[in-house]
Amino acid sequence: MTDDPEITRDPNPVRVTELPPSVAPNQALGADEFVSEEKSSELGLEDTGELLDMPRASQARVDDPRFESRQTERTPGVGDRSSSASELITEHINAWFGSNHVLNEVSLQMHAQSVTALIGPSGCGKSTFLRILNRMHELVPGAALAGRVLLDGQDVYDPSQRPTDTRRRIGMVFQKPNPFPAMSIYDNVLAGPKLTRTAVADKDALVEDSLRRAGLWNEVRARLREPGGALSGGQQQRLCIARALAIRPQVLLMDEPCSALDPTSTRRIEETIDEISYDITIVIVTHNMQQAQRVSDRCAFFLAGENEPGRIVEEGTTQQMFNNPREKQTEDYVSGRFG
Repeated sequence: MTDDPEITRDPNPVRVTELPPSVAPNQALGADEFVSEEKSSELGLEDTGELLDMPRASQARVDDPRFESRQTERTPGVGDRSSSASELITEHINAWFGSNHVLNEVSLQMHAQSVTALIGPSGCGKSTFLRILNRMHELVPGAALAGRVLLDGQDVYDPSQRPTDTRRRIGMVFQKPNPFPAMSIYDNVLAGPKLTRTAVADKDALVEDSLRRAGLWNEVRARLREPGGALSGGQQQRLCIARALAIRPQVLLMDEPCSALDPTSTRRIEETIDEISYDITIVIVTHNMQQAQRVSDRCAFFLAGENEPGRIVEEGTTQQMFNNPREKQTEDYVSGRFG
């Protein structure tokens, strides 16, 4: 592992301080393009070179002192059990790929023990925003950002914070199931603690607990030594959720986790989301408006105009966003008039 590069700061808020030469202005990536780092992020690895042999990218970042705390209505968790869930807040996030400004002034409060859905058309920066939350954005060549991401009040981009610690606390599950195909179901679950060098007192108990929380235990308990790649697509996705849960994250990010699944597998994933939201904060990107209504407590609607960066048009409780949106653009989108 290498030491983290020092992050560039600038006294002038919200502007790029560095345009890495690796991405020329006319080759800037789109808002939802990225270098695949699924396993490394999900397992909390700091430098993906160990698994994927990929170079770390340069990154620019500045602070924006203009932010004042958002005083939104608190959405309490749906349960009263002991929870490790944490509140996540972004303050004036701006993001670039090269000279392409892809997110503009995104401030959002994601409550502990609740599910926040990010909705909006393709290309408006939802997935980019999701990757900023656990420092995957900085792995993309030419990436830059401004603003802050606060996990329980601590900026995860502060120089004192290591990416590996952030990714242990903020796990991620991706659109395409990505278990280690030749590794057993049992070892897939333990891959996270092993690769993050986390001591496990009782491996059997951790595997069972993680699989139960992911809603997969009853289906695989008799074949834990079989390859994870032998499972169905929906089972593989729940195995990835179990693998992410095994490192005990406080927040779980989910990037369209059901988009490639059949209705039955989708229902099981949604049941899992409902169950684990008792003790984990969940942020999910979805293009399925019915799914957003079913699983989320709050929604944020992202939109990008032509040649303009993505921004949040409206955010609020899911009930308010779908039944009584404040903005005409939100009403048109959730009702299916565009997107």
